[in-house]
Amino acid sequence: MRPGRALVASSGWVLARLAAQGLELAAWIVLARRLPVGDLGVLAVALVVTRVGGLVGDWGAVHKGGREVARHGTASPLVAALVRRRARVSATLAGVWALMCLGVAPAVAPLGAVVVARGAGRDWVALGAGRRVRAALPGLVRGGVLVAGATVASGLAGAAWLWGGAALCEFALSRALNPVTGRPEGGPAPDAWYLLAGLADQMLISADTVVLAVLRSSGEAGVYASVYRYPAAWTMVVGLGVVAAVPLVVAGCGPGVARRRWRTALALGVLAASPLVVLGPLAVWSLGPVWGPEFVAGRDALVLLVVAVGLTTVSAPLRVLHVGFGSDRQVALVTVLAAVGNLGANLLLVGTWGMTAAAATTLAAQVALLAYFVTWGWRAAALRAPAVPMTAVTAST
Repeated sequence: MRPGRALVASSGWVLARLAAQGLELAAWIVLARRLPVGDLGVLAVALVVTRVGGLVGDWGAVHKGGREVARHGTASPLVAALVRRRARVSATLAGVWALMCLGVAPAVAPLGAVVVARGAGRDWVALGAGRRVRAALPGLVRGGVLVAGATVASGLAGAAWLWGGAALCEFALSRALNPVTGRPEGGPAPDAWYLLAGLADQMLISADTVVLAVLRSSGEAGVYASVYRYPAAWTMVVGLGVVAAVPLVVAGCGPGVARRRWRTALALGVLAASPLVVLGPLAVWSLGPVWGPEFVAGRDALVLLVVAVGLTTVSAPLRVLHVGFGSDRQVALVTVLAAVGNLGANLLLVGTWGMTAAAATTLAAQVALLAYFVTWGWRAAALRAPAVPMTAVTAST
C-alpha cells in the first residue's frame, strides 16, 4: 500500500485519537483556569518526567510494535517478548517514581500510573493487526475521564489523581482488548534502537519546559507548556498517523517502495502541513481569550513552534517509509544527536531569552531532522537495494 493510501486508510483511528487529544486539551484548559500558574508548572514538569518513564517502559513499541505485529502476528515470540519486557520495566519505573515522590512531592505521586499506561499499553498490537477501533477506544476513555474530572479536581494533588486515574482506565481497557497469545521463550530479545529514538524525541519535546522551570521560573514553564498544547496536539496527530500507516505500508508492499515513493511522500507531507497556515494564526490569537491574559506572553514562542510542527508534518510520510524499511540504528543515532544539540542550545540561550529561545531551538532541531529524512529518501532512490531493518533479519533467522 502506498504511503498516501496508508494514511487515508488509518484516518478513522487518527481522528479518534484526535478527539481524545482534544478532550485532554479541554481538561488542561479548565485546570489552567482553576490552578495557580506555579502548580500548573509543577504538574506539567511531573507529566513530562512520567511520560519519559513511560517511553522507557514502552521499549520502542510505539514506533516498531505495529510493524512487528504486521510481519509476524500476535502469536510471535518476538511480540510476546516485547510485551513482557514493557510490563516489567514499566512497573519498576512506576515504583521508582512513587518512592521519589514520597520524599519530594507526594502530591504528584499518582502520576506513576502515567508510566504504566504509556509503557505497558497495547494499542500498538491492535494497530498491527488492523483493529483500529480497539486501538482508539482506550484513548477516548482517558480523555472522557479527564474532562469529567477537570471541573471538580481541587489543587495540585487533585489534578494528579485525576491524571493518574484516567491513565489507569486507559491501561486496563487497552490490556483487556488486546491479548497476546504467543510465548516469549525461544524468541529474539527486543532491541532498544527505537527506545533510544523515542527518548530522544521526548527530549526534543520536553527539555525546553524543564530548562525553563530550572533557569527561569515554574510560572514561565507553566505558560510555555500551556501554549505548547496547540502544537503538541497537532504533533500527536501526525505521530499517530505515522504509527497507524507503518503496519499498512509494511504489509502492503516491499522495501522497494522507498525508492519509488519518497518524492510523493514529501509532497504529501507539504500538503498535510498546509492547514497550519490558517490554524497557526488562530492559535496565536486565541491565547488571550481562551487561556487568559497571562498566557499572551507565550505568543512569540507559539509562532516559532507552529513553524516547527509544520516541518515535522512535512517529514511525516518520509518517517513512515523509514520506520518500515530504513535502519532503526541510523534514525536513533540521528535523533539523539538532534536532541543533544537541542538541550545544549536550551541551556545556553533560555536563561537569557526565555520562551522564545526554547521555541527557536525546537525549530532548529526540526530543520535538521527534515534534512535527514529528505537525504535518506534521496539516497534510498539511488540505491539498488535499500536497507531492511535488522529486526526483520533477526526475526527471520
